Amino acid sequence: PAPINTSGNPTPTALAEITFTATLPAPLAPGETVSLGVLDEVTGLGLNPTIYPMSAVDSLHYTLKLPVPLNSVVKYRYYRSGTVTVIEDNAANSPIRYRLFHATGPALSQDTIASWTDTASNLATGNLVGVITDAASGLPLPNILVTAGGVTSWTDSLGQYVLQSLPGGVHTLVAYAPDGMYATFQQGATIQPGLTTSASAALQPARTVQVTFIVSTPNDTVSGAPVRLAGNLLTLGNTFADLSGGMSLVATRMPTLTPLDNGRQTLTLRLPIGADLRYKYSLGDGFWNAEHASDGAFVLRQLIVPAQDITIEDTVLTWASGPSAPILFEVNVPQNTPLGENVSIQFNPYGWTEPIPMWSLGGNRWVYKLYSPLNMLGAFRYRYCRNDQCGAADDAQTAGSQANSRSVSTSLTGEHLQDTVQAWAWLPETEPGTLVAVPVNDKGSGFWSGVEYSPNYHPNWQASLPFSMQNVQSLGANTLVLTPTWTAVSYSPLVFSPTPGADPLWADTLQAVQYTRAQNLNAVLFASPRLQPSTPDFWLAAPRSVDWWNTWFDRYRAFALYHADLATQSGAQALILGGDAVLPSLPGGSL
Repeated sequence: PAPINTSGNPTPTALAEITFTATLPAPLAPGETVSLGVLDEVTGLGLNPTIYPMSAVDSLHYTLKLPVPLNSVVKYRYYRSGTVTVIEDNAANSPIRYRLFHATGPALSQDTIASWTDTASNLATGNLVGVITDAASGLPLPNILVTAGGVTSWTDSLGQYVLQSLPGGVHTLVAYAPDGMYATFQQGATIQPGLTTSASAALQPARTVQVTFIVSTPNDTVSGAPVRLAGNLLTLGNTFADLSGGMSLVATRMPTLTPLDNGRQTLTLRLPIGADLRYKYSLGDGFWNAEHASDGAFVLRQLIVPAQDITIEDTVLTWASGPSAPILFEVNVPQNTPLGENVSIQFNPYGWTEPIPMWSLGGNRWVYKLYSPLNMLGAFRYRYCRNDQCGAADDAQTAGSQANSRSVSTSLTGEHLQDTVQAWAWLPETEPGTLVAVPVNDKGSGFWSGVEYSPNYHPNWQASLPFSMQNVQSLGANTLVLTPTWTAVSYSPLVFSPTPGADPLWADTLQAVQYTRAQNLNAVLFASPRLQPSTPDFWLAAPRSVDWWNTWFDRYRAFALYHADLATQSGAQALILGGDAVLPSLPGGSL
């Protein structure tokens, strides 16, 4: 992989040497090695890691000295390589997404590897809990990512976090604001097996400065195609979730640049001072149609946001990767495609990845020119859908995740594919017949006539909310019931909190209520748990001991207060609690 491009910084970047030490759960087999992988969340955590082999101190301890730009927030995890390569697990035997380390100067990072994905952990563990507050106001901070030992938690509206099943020993505790609006906090935390350690932190709010990006694009950039800024912050498309194909960014959540002249584009943002910004320019997302180096490698730029307004001038060398020529996809869609909707294309090189918005030609014709990363592909499959909702609002001929899709192969000569969508799944060619019904008399302002959204969620829904809410209003509704969730990903130990990708984050629900009120609709929050693997299986498998019930009600109380605070801060008209998922825990409830 290409090294991080630091040309966006206004001055040469000082480096800090970090010594990473890793304690293995067991000695390696002959021929095996241990490496540290610095991860690229913008491209995809598993798609562009930079791998650094570690040196053995003894059979269980390995070390690596790594210089990184000062004030970087390094996202990394450990790999074991032999006949196959595996990544590390936490002590609950779940793959580690990443560890965090804030490089404020020369430092030592001490990590304990609990297990690997092909082994089970047998380490004694403890828990880490605490409260994250605003250092200026003293108020609790929701939606802060807290991590230690590769285990992550998101703070609730009381600022509380819970990190469970940490191996005994010293861990690096990091509290990180996903939008960068608070300075990253870091300290050591010692875990005693069988005990719960408390560690709270006050985060310093960050002032913002104006950052103007000006980028020169290649001559073969399609005229009128939107150039997006893909980055590691929440405001730059990062969902902090494991999305389809190993990606974390959604194209429709990224800001779009404005054309200037001579192939240049610009964007001005207010960004927090000191934030470690990793970014790239793209005609798609962080993986598809993003900028590349001259040798075809992915580009990832870095900017530690300075304390004064700044203009960054960048140049995209190429959108292409390798010798394969771009592929132009052109599709005609049905006449009944609703006005205001977008058409998306979804690619399947090794599994379905996140959909990408196409570019409108008008008259129900849409195009998308795919430049990269064609060097990674041979034959691959693709399909069309509406509004990024592939798997639901599909081309009727390729509907559903198991359906046959269209295929294409890379070539050294340009290709122009011309397709036709004959019909959309779930969208009939003609409107339903007129219903004759008993007239409904006006019930007055206290009567709700409205629509309740499904509690299912995907981060790419956010961009379609204003359009869908206009449709709700056009039905004559006066109320929209939003259905935010938390997910219980484990029942023993109970892990019940917001899960990125499956549940809307705090900022997502705030924005959804704002959209609702902008349409002059009453906003109601109906908060409900998502219990895995299913509601019946969760309750039947849960231990339901006294201690377990106490933990459940502690977490459900946090869940209820979180959504009550969300309703208050967003200006929602009502909050509804309860529902089928929680009935077994209520008085009179049964399994």
